[in-house]
Amino acid sequence: MREESPKCLRSDAQQNRCRILDAAAEAFAEQGIGVSLIEIARRAGVGNATLHRNFTKEQLVDELFAEWFGRRRETAERALTDADPWHGFATFCEQMLADDGRNRSMGALFAIRPQWRECFTALMAKLLARVQQSGDARCDLTTEDLVLGLISIAATMSITADVAPQQWRRQLAIMLHGMRATNADRLPGFAVTADQLQSELCQWSAQLMRAQQA
Repeated sequence: MREESPKCLRSDAQQNRCRILDAAAEAFAEQGIGVSLIEIARRAGVGNATLHRNFTKEQLVDELFAEWFGRRRETAERALTDADPWHGFATFCEQMLADDGRNRSMGALFAIRPQWRECFTALMAKLLARVQQSGDARCDLTTEDLVLGLISIAATMSITADVAPQQWRRQLAIMLHGMRATNADRLPGFAVTADQLQSELCQWSAQLMRAQQA
């Protein structure tokens, strides 16, 4: 039998890594962060030893979050350069929800690394500031209002997925309409602070992660 060249072996190893990452993304999205490495290896079509040679579970999570945040950052950059600030902002919200809303791992991922939550919140702050500076969004909105609004719409997806899978788009339209600067009435109550939101998100996402690992 012909011995495979080192170049061929490197190519096979890279293909295995790609298959594992693709399988992990699919498994986490469908089953949550508690999915086993054995299940990921099965989906990837590789042996357990091959998976363990390439990744620990923590490394898989880190890789997938980095990829997820990279996509979000690219979408945000397009929104921030859109000639129409409101169009860019609304498009970002829609694309993010369409891509991630039914991913069962996202809430739990935010429980693992506080800096991930901070990076995401900072991204939202840039987008909101631009539409407020352009006069398109009401000035009494906060980044925390926006983050909580998007989380609530993502929750709508899991509630209505079977009977009305596009209901979230209606909820998003309602939220965006309420954010318009043309709505002059002052919002009731007070927005949560950044520290309060981070604390609540940490507790909420940690509960999700424990439930998925149970």
